[in-house]
Amino acid sequence: MHAPVPAASGPLARLRRRLAAIGPSWPLVVVTMAVPLLGASLLATTTTTWLPWVQGDPATALWFVPLGAFLAAFACLPTHATSLVAGFVYGGWFGALVAWCVIALGALVGQVLMKRLVGGRALQALADSPRALCVHRALLGRSTARAIWLIALLRLSPVMPFATTNLLLAAFAVRGRVFVAATALGVTPRAIAVAMVGAELQQLDWQKGAPPWTTIVAITATVVVFVVIGWLAKAALRAELAGAQAPAVGTGDAGPRA
Repeated sequence: MHAPVPAASGPLARLRRRLAAIGPSWPLVVVTMAVPLLGASLLATTTTTWLPWVQGDPATALWFVPLGAFLAAFACLPTHATSLVAGFVYGGWFGALVAWCVIALGALVGQVLMKRLVGGRALQALADSPRALCVHRALLGRSTARAIWLIALLRLSPVMPFATTNLLLAAFAVRGRVFVAATALGVTPRAIAVAMVGAELQQLDWQKGAPPWTTIVAITATVVVFVVIGWLAKAALRAELAGAQAPAVGTGDAGPRA
């Protein structure tokens, strides 16, 4: 009988084991970041084909919302594209409402979809790393208000695409009410701003984006969320280290007393 082969060590080997434990999550991260860009490019090149289907009748919002939501949830389109089209087709505030409904419904569909795809493997991978699990609990498990605030900032940040954020929140089992509340808070400013830009266009210009102030807010949110996550992670690890050292100090051998 052959002796068992020892597991490979080193940072790369540990990374490969972690990715294998997570399962399909990490390839999906790549897909949810790359495919929406391709979808936006296809949407732009076919504008003259599909735009007449939605222009001129507000009632088309009844199918525009679910279609846009499913395309965003399945990582086929970025939400800034659906918001720009909504503003251009339906006008200012009604377009903003349509854009917001697309994102809200897309988030809900995306969460259900991603939960089915990734299951609980990401959490199982965290369970195998006590420090990572400690950080996860500090960020998302201890305070509902803290979790909502962090996720809202993440939604507001332009760094993480919409579908990728859905994937990560589903993988780490964010509670439903936290997911809905944080998404509503985080997506509203950008959805309204981009829809308002679309409403002012005479022709659908895909080079247009949100006003400069929203870019400043989004960059600020990105910096804040990374700083806060880093601070909370360090605090959680310090607390774990202090808790591990305390029993060792308290159970030291004091020796026989005279």
